[in-house]
Formats: sequence, structure tokens, C-alpha cells
Amino acid sequence: MRAVVLGGGIAGLLAAQALTDHVDEVVVVERDRLPEGPQQRSGVPQSAHLHALLSRGLREIEQLLPGFAADLVAAGARVFDFSADTAIYNPSGWGARFPSPLRIYGASRLLMESVLRDRVRTHPKVEVSSGRAVEGLVGDTTTVTGVRLHATHTPIDADLVVDATGRGSRADRWLAELGCPPVPEAVVDAHVGYASRQYDIPERHTADWHACYVQLAAPHRPRGAVLAPIEGNRWIVSLLGVKAHRPTRAEGDFLNFVRSLPTPAIAHALTNATPLTPIVTTHATGNRRRYVEHARSQPTNLIRLGDAVCNLNPVYAQGMSTAAAGATLLAHCCRTRRNGTDFAARFHRQLARITDWAWQSTTAGDLSWPTTEGGPATPVQRLITRYTNHVFTSATKSPQVQRAVLDVLHLLRPPRSLLAPSTVTRTLWPPLRAPRTGAHRG
Repeated sequence: MRAVVLGGGIAGLLAAQALTDHVDEVVVVERDRLPEGPQQRSGVPQSAHLHALLSRGLREIEQLLPGFAADLVAAGARVFDFSADTAIYNPSGWGARFPSPLRIYGASRLLMESVLRDRVRTHPKVEVSSGRAVEGLVGDTTTVTGVRLHATHTPIDADLVVDATGRGSRADRWLAELGCPPVPEAVVDAHVGYASRQYDIPERHTADWHACYVQLAAPHRPRGAVLAPIEGNRWIVSLLGVKAHRPTRAEGDFLNFVRSLPTPAIAHALTNATPLTPIVTTHATGNRRRYVEHARSQPTNLIRLGDAVCNLNPVYAQGMSTAAAGATLLAHCCRTRRNGTDFAARFHRQLARITDWAWQSTTAGDLSWPTTEGGPATPVQRLITRYTNHVFTSATKSPQVQRAVLDVLHLLRPPRSLLAPSTVTRTLWPPLRAPRTGAHRG
């Protein structure tokens, strides 16, 4: 049995690894020429921006590739306690800080993908075919039998096809050519822009945190930023802005934007830091979800994974972890595969439950901006946003509430977990809140 995975990025590599115990061979087809080591490639322009592998994502990858975290550290990644060592300035102030098991690995997207690529392509069942562009699918509305490649007359035969080609997936067009009806989709776009660059970490840096996150907060705080350590004794700094406040790549604007933030913590950190890279920007931050689980007349052996089925605003850092959870689900579905023709449909129904958590978190935040495409928010969503703002206020004083918030951020618990009685009590009855823990020294 042969599986063909379209896309050699993080989602595609994880899908390939997930399939190795269940098929005879896995062919990964990637349009880019894949580099040796952590090098930039044209198919991942967003790699210059900050990427975070959340606790859920790390847990899922470790299931597929035991020792991945250790490999990251050996390659230079910085590991730290996300709760104790990250200063988070939420809509109400500095979140409480305290020791936790939430480990974060400070590494560039290039390093994470390189370590993953080195692990996966050494598997004897995996063949990585790079520099080859996919032009379409072979088959009909019920079954895909192969993949057509550019400038090649003979398609690659396939018993299973996984689309992991990311935000730019053309699967809808390819399926339309086979006679399949359109897949319903939703778009929520707050028009957030990014500008990022790397700095050296100065020896005189004395703040009591390793990373700093100044969150956006609708409607009056349309600017934010994230500073985090990566390999090579470097910081990566990503500025975030909504609509007219989106940062530019103009050299003089970067530090001015940092100084305009509601806290001077990041500006102070960069005072003696030397920039190492040019400024890179992007506006491709909209949320787009393809409801494949509701689609009619779809091939039974075509799987969509990662951004190809649901791409999320990267400000919430949930994309890689959602893709990793989808890959482990793929392995589970292969292990429990029953006789019948509903494999893809069953996979996508279960994937929807994973996707729902991240989709609810990201779109709720983005819909709080009145100018968001895909809005306006419903009365229920507005009520949830108001309650969440109270949660953020409580999280500046209560470690228990902050931990509940971080568990949702790391995809360890669903957003509805913030309605747990203990969190509601600490949020709505201020006298019961615990005193602030972990004072910030920005």
C-alpha cells in the first residue's frame, strides 16, 4: 500500500511519520527544493516570523517521534517554563507567573522543520521527492488513484493521499475537476499584520523573563508584540498590529512601534540589542476553515491536514500544534481502521473536534474587532468576550485562573473549561482571588 503526502512542511512530515506503521511506503511530494539544515525556502515565507510549539503540539510530536524535544535542544533550542519565564501583558495587565510543567522550546521555524525533516526522511519507508509541483489528482468522486505532477506524463499511483500543502491548498480545484461539489468554508479575518526581525541577546539583559508577550486587546489596544529566544543566542521579535496599525518594514518604524506599546518592557530589552536580520512583514493572518466533515461526494481516501483544512491566525500560535494533533489522529485512525469506505469521512469528523478548540479560541479573539471580515460577532460571542475579559483581569492576580488560561492557549483544555466553577468563582467574586504571584521586573 502506498500513501502519497502532498507537502513537505511540518504537517506533511508529521503525516508521513504517522503513516509509516500502516503502509508499505510513503512518498512525500514537495514543490520546493528542500534544503540541508535550517535554511529558508520559498514555500514557507512565514518562517521568518515567530513560531511557537505549544505543549499539546510537543506532546503529539513526541508520540510520533520520541526524543524530538531532545533533538531540538541538541540543535540549540532554548527550553524554559512558559508560565514562570514568560511575561504576558494581557488586556488587564501582567498575568500571574508561577512554576508549571508547561515547557516551551525557543527555536526558529527553520530549526524545528529541519530537525523534523532529518528525523522523518531517514525512515526506510519514507521517500521525499522535492522540487516537484502537483498539478492535480487522478480518480473520481469516490476514490483518488494517483497524483499528477508538473511536466510528468505518468502520475504517482496512490492508495491514500494526504493534502498537507498549507494555506495555498488547491485541493478544492482539483476535486472540482473530478466532479466533487464545493466544500463549505468560513473566513474570519481581523486583518492583523506582522513585522519581524532577529536581534542578538545582549549580555546586559537583566529582566526576570526569557520571553515577553504583549497581547492585542480589542477595541482600544490594536498593537502588540512578542519577543522570544531562539537558537544562536538570538531573540526573534514579532510586532502585531490590526488594520491601520499593521507594522511596516521601514527601518525607522520598528523601534517606534515597540515604544508605542502599552508597556516599555520590550523596548527596554532592545535598548542594547543589535539587529541581525532585515525586517520581514506579512498580512496573511486570516482564519479559513474548510468544513470537510460536512462535504458531500468526497473521495474516501483523500485526507486533508493542517492549514489545508483549517488555517488559523498565527498570533495565537496554534497552527503547528493543531497539525501535530491531526497527524497523531491519522495514526490512530489507521490503527483502528475498519472494513468499509468511510475512512476519510471518519477521520475528518474526528479532526473537526480537534479543530473546534483552536477555531473557537482564535475566531473569538478576532471577532472582538468590529472591522473583522466574517463578523460581526453574535450576541453570544460578545457575551463570551466580556466574560473572557473578566478572566484576564482575574489572571493578573490568581495563578489558578492564569493556569486555566494557559491550558486553553496550549490546547490542553477546550475554551469551555474557562467556565469551570473554580475559574468562574475566582473571576466573578474578586475577594476570593488569590494575591498576585511572581512580580514583573520588565
